[in-house]
Amino acid sequence: MATAISVGSAFKKIGVHLECSICTDKYKKPKVLDCLHSFCEECLVKYRDGRHQNKPKIPCPVCRQETALPQSGIQGLKTNFHLVGLIEEFELQEKVACSAEVKLLCQVCDKGNEAKDHCMDCEKNICMDCCKIHQQFPTLKNHIIASFDDIRQGKVSVTKQPDEYKCPKHKEGVKFYCKTCDKLICQGCTVIDHPTTKHFITDTGTASREYRQSLKRVLPVLATGIRGLKWSLQNTITAKKIVKDNTAKARKGVQGRAAEVIAQVKAEEKRLLDEITTQERKQNERLDEHEKTLSNMMQIKKHSLQTTQDVASNASDCDLLSLYPVISKDVAKLRVLPCPKAAGLTLHPVFVQNQKLGIDLGKVMVEDTWDKYHSFGNKGSGERQFEGVRGIAAAADPYEIAVADCNNKRVVICNSRGQTKSSIPIGANDVVAVSNQWVCADPSKVMVYNRDTKPARDFDTLQESEVGKTDVWLMSAAVMPNGNIMIGDGKRKVLTELNPRNGEILHTMSVKTRPAYLTVLSNGWIVISDDEEGLVETVEVSDGNAVTVCVIKPTIGGKPVKYCRGVCSNSSGIYLAVMAEYVNTGHIHHYNCAGQFVSCVVQGLYCPGGITFTADGQQLVVADLYSIKIYHKW
Repeated sequence: MATAISVGSAFKKIGVHLECSICTDKYKKPKVLDCLHSFCEECLVKYRDGRHQNKPKIPCPVCRQETALPQSGIQGLKTNFHLVGLIEEFELQEKVACSAEVKLLCQVCDKGNEAKDHCMDCEKNICMDCCKIHQQFPTLKNHIIASFDDIRQGKVSVTKQPDEYKCPKHKEGVKFYCKTCDKLICQGCTVIDHPTTKHFITDTGTASREYRQSLKRVLPVLATGIRGLKWSLQNTITAKKIVKDNTAKARKGVQGRAAEVIAQVKAEEKRLLDEITTQERKQNERLDEHEKTLSNMMQIKKHSLQTTQDVASNASDCDLLSLYPVISKDVAKLRVLPCPKAAGLTLHPVFVQNQKLGIDLGKVMVEDTWDKYHSFGNKGSGERQFEGVRGIAAAADPYEIAVADCNNKRVVICNSRGQTKSSIPIGANDVVAVSNQWVCADPSKVMVYNRDTKPARDFDTLQESEVGKTDVWLMSAAVMPNGNIMIGDGKRKVLTELNPRNGEILHTMSVKTRPAYLTVLSNGWIVISDDEEGLVETVEVSDGNAVTVCVIKPTIGGKPVKYCRGVCSNSSGIYLAVMAEYVNTGHIHHYNCAGQFVSCVVQGLYCPGGITFTADGQQLVVADLYSIKIYHKW
């Protein structure tokens, strides 16, 4: 059994979370701001009278979000009665729990009897004799009496009805909620101030249930936003480390190169080092600011999520309805609040040395450079010819490229120089390498082949009862971090997750974007490219549902692209093939994992389809309608 000292210590730690961050004391008449942070009324009055006197808005002392003050000032803000109830319940439990080893005396009689119960209405400890007498008086019969044991075990909640939940005009208890005015009202109000002919009136119980469910429905969206912020924050921290490592590597390269011709290149060495330092400072300034912005927004959304969860799950009807306008306003704003974007964010500097010895040692690269390494193929149906390549995949050990040559109804397996090794006679829309196999998205089913192109198995993306009755058009395939296969069905606009060993359908999820091409990020988010709408959607898969994380709408020359095509990803972000109009306008764009544009890495493509990285990540392979182009990163 815990001692009074250990219980008291635990309550002291918990009590910190019920303290006003201005006065660091227990909340006294807490007022809630639009950001859902609460402060003592008196503390807010002093705060407003200081630097914000006579201003219509005040910034939150914690998160700086502004709240417009009502005409009556601080006093007119909503009182957080849910928090008041928590404090009263905490103080009661603290008092009873910490007195477990101390004899409490009855506060009603003067006989010196030990108190065993507590009257919640009288707020007094009472002995067994007084408890019996207490219940004999008609005016006291309805009082709630709780034993100390029940209070210590948390079985008793403070449910006092605050005066604010009485109609200020008619002095009656509020029993109705006016949805038109977002206000608790009494019976009299429904006749005079809120007539049902003009106002939508419902009882507090019905309104509370409806709004409670409404708040609970948006909790997953807030949770997804927080997970996105966490991931972006982690990516930013990782990016800082990469910048630091690349900066060190760049410096070492510069210094090593300079040592070879030190007598001639001192001036050039200083110029390059200064440029690197400048780039490092600029990048770190951007990263530091972005990290701070992400952290602040995550704290705001966390607080909103925790407060909303608490109120939606634990608050009384009146508590919830009183806070609902503030909470729903905050939640509505946070739901559409996008993840902060960091302009010009890259993972550079990187030093690229000049191949010729001289004063010009090289240059500091501030973005990746991709040069064409090799290309092969032309229009036709023979060897090293293609008639509309769409999907593409690369595998290692041995190095091979699989090309989905749709119109020739084959998947061609070739080496990096374009020499055909074998082919699979199937008109697949996409192909992906999984373990030691090729997984092909045939229009009607998933076909699996060993690396030697021998058939292994095939799967349907429909339940057995639906096969032959429901039309499908399988367009894309990708591999999840756990090894499962994700298939995109353009006909039904769904993603189907399959077990690659037995074809078991694990989940089928509807998506807003037609899944023409897919890739999967390292955290399991799925990037969907729609070749008809010219946009890309990133979704998070949770409990068998696809929840939108962000949407990318690419542009070329400031104008929206007409087509979004193949997509692939690595640790630096998302690579996307786009077309401004028709042929000869293809680009490959690089975006970070949050969907923010980084750079254009390839231009002048004829009509790009699928794209993929080689196993070592150093080459980008592009299926360009009648040919294959391979780009190398410097």
